[in-house]
Amino acid sequence: MDKMSLLALILVSLPEVLLVTMLGFQLAGLKIMPLQLIITGIAQTAFSYYIRLSSIPFGLHSLVQMAIYVVILRVVTGISLRRVTIIALLGLVVFATLEAAVVPPLLNSTGYSLQDIFVRDDVRIGLFLPEAVVILIFIVACRRYNFHLLDFASELKDRAPEDGIGKMAEKACLNLYILVLLPVLLLAVVNMVLFVSRTGALPDIYFHLFAATFSMILVAITVLSMGSLRKISFLKEKEFEARKAGETIAHLDKLIRTIRKQRHDFNHHLQAVYGLLEVGSCDKARDYIKQMFLDISNPAEVVKTDNPGISAMLFAKAGQAEARGISFSVLVDCSLRGVSLSTMEANSLLGNLLDNAIEAAAAYTGAHRSVRLEITREPGEYIFTVANTGDPIPLETRDRMYEPHFSTKKSNRGLGMAIIKEIVDKYSGRIAIDHAEGETIFSVHLSDKGAGR
Repeated sequence: MDKMSLLALILVSLPEVLLVTMLGFQLAGLKIMPLQLIITGIAQTAFSYYIRLSSIPFGLHSLVQMAIYVVILRVVTGISLRRVTIIALLGLVVFATLEAAVVPPLLNSTGYSLQDIFVRDDVRIGLFLPEAVVILIFIVACRRYNFHLLDFASELKDRAPEDGIGKMAEKACLNLYILVLLPVLLLAVVNMVLFVSRTGALPDIYFHLFAATFSMILVAITVLSMGSLRKISFLKEKEFEARKAGETIAHLDKLIRTIRKQRHDFNHHLQAVYGLLEVGSCDKARDYIKQMFLDISNPAEVVKTDNPGISAMLFAKAGQAEARGISFSVLVDCSLRGVSLSTMEANSLLGNLLDNAIEAAAAYTGAHRSVRLEITREPGEYIFTVANTGDPIPLETRDRMYEPHFSTKKSNRGLGMAIIKEIVDKYSGRIAIDHAEGETIFSVHLSDKGAGR
């Protein structure tokens, strides 16, 4: 094994640990206290010395030192294990990659062999200096321009109490960082081991042992990757649900504001009716009350589903259409309890379809502007039909309308149709588009819960 002298430990191993630690913390957006840095450097150097004295094969000793380095950082700094692992990997990846790229050319250009590094301190120190200078310049430049790859400082400072989903999201994110950095570091180590094996400086048995260990590590990384992918998929579903919940809350907020507005206006209406009755204008009072009833009952007529969340959304859309002078009608001739969609998904689907229909009807220059919604149930499926008066959708627009961020309006983010398509595809449904009798008609067909889903 490679046994280092006390001089080499002080002038190579200790500065190496200090540089790697400073680099890792800089790239993670954190600062390490000088005392913590010194303790980490001394502890890691001491462990490195005894590991090099042991019979651990070349290459494997690097992996053992990495594991010990992470534990030392965890104990000295008190930062969570996942975060210090990422910090260590950030510094080690850059340093190991630089070493793998610099050492072989330096040996070839100077004429020294790898065996010379093992037995001569002057050669070891001389080859380390260029690496140290480059890393030091890089660290100074990063600090000068406040460059970092991650921002752990802000995350730790602004962290709020998290629920189970929040903690799972944080762990999945940190695990993903580790799974990205770890293979890069292992590749750098493998590259160095291959270089050493070609020089013949060490017995072949070392290389074979490293290859066997590396295979086990690869299996472990694969298993961890599968677990992380499952968590990421789960979190994506939760994000989707949260987005739909936000849309439902927005619809309920519009409903509440509409009710508050009506309640505020009732005082004025009652005063007007009372005044008409006081002056004996009973007929005018009757007509006034009749008009009030029609104004209130028209949008209220759409709230006739057996799903309160969907009813609230439809009430809000009716108010939007009414405010823009658009006739809005709803026909629901079936129960919505058998719909495969959750309430949030149903509101997202219908809400985006109705928003597009209201926008199109508002832009229509014809005399009659209307939007209608029909929800019907056929054997094995529900059919959601949204129609609006307006011009036909051009064929070139139909081909791209489901692309994220595609929109014919500059002020529109172009996500509505993409969200609709995402929901429909999730439940293996289909969308049909037609134009008949001056109306653009969107029909969404989805299987019900009793259709073998």
